[in-house]
Amino acid sequence: MTEVPEHLLKRSQARRAALGLGGGDDSAPAAADAAAPSSSTEVAPASAAPVAAAAAIERPAPEPEFVPAYVEASLSRKRIPVWAMPVLAFLPVWAVVYAQSLSPAPTTEVTQLAAGAAVYSPCSACHGADGGGGTGRKFKDGELLKTFPNIAGQLQYVHLGDVGMENKPYGNPKREGGQHVGPYNGAVMPTFKTLSDKELLEVVRHERETLGGEKDVKVDAAGNRLWPNGKPMLNAAGKLVWDDGTPMFDDKYQFTKPVDQTTAPTA
Repeated sequence: MTEVPEHLLKRSQARRAALGLGGGDDSAPAAADAAAPSSSTEVAPASAAPVAAAAAIERPAPEPEFVPAYVEASLSRKRIPVWAMPVLAFLPVWAVVYAQSLSPAPTTEVTQLAAGAAVYSPCSACHGADGGGGTGRKFKDGELLKTFPNIAGQLQYVHLGDVGMENKPYGNPKREGGQHVGPYNGAVMPTFKTLSDKELLEVVRHERETLGGEKDVKVDAAGNRLWPNGKPMLNAAGKLVWDDGTPMFDDKYQFTKPVDQTTAPTA
């Protein structure tokens, strides 16, 4: 219990004396005795109040766990709705069907036969734009194929010209009127050694197939001429080769093997 201060006791005694209630100096000991705690009364330990106060203090709430920004963004991102799942599953099938429905892109690569028309352009001055002849020999109406039933003979002649043939007979020896020799109508067939093997084959194909009317020519999917056995006439390096893949000409443009110029090659 709390002890009453002495000055308050004296003031209380004086007030009681003024009212005739007693409480003079004689009563001070009694009041003091009354104010004094009883020996039988238990006094609460002094440490009880701090313990209670400490218990009453609330513990601070734990800080929230740190969440990285990319995890937070992932958690807040909208999820794919359930109804969209079948649509997404069907997309690969749709892509395959769509791709198969597309037409192939047009190719811009020029075929051998089409390229040959451009190479032939300067030749038209002598042989005619349609191969009808003039200063040079005639190609149309089968005349060219009568002279060169084997394309190999024509390839050699166009490359060498009259000068390169050294006035030797060329073409089919069984042709009506015999083989051709030297200039025609006083005009010399020039050499075309500046043409690559690829260009040479292109222009000869134009003369034979477009102007001369050659039929049943074997070509691959890209329109490149093949031998009757299906082998290409040009190898990967762009050189003319026989149907077994060996070179057709040597460095002087002479045949590397005997050639039958009386008939077209067969498989």
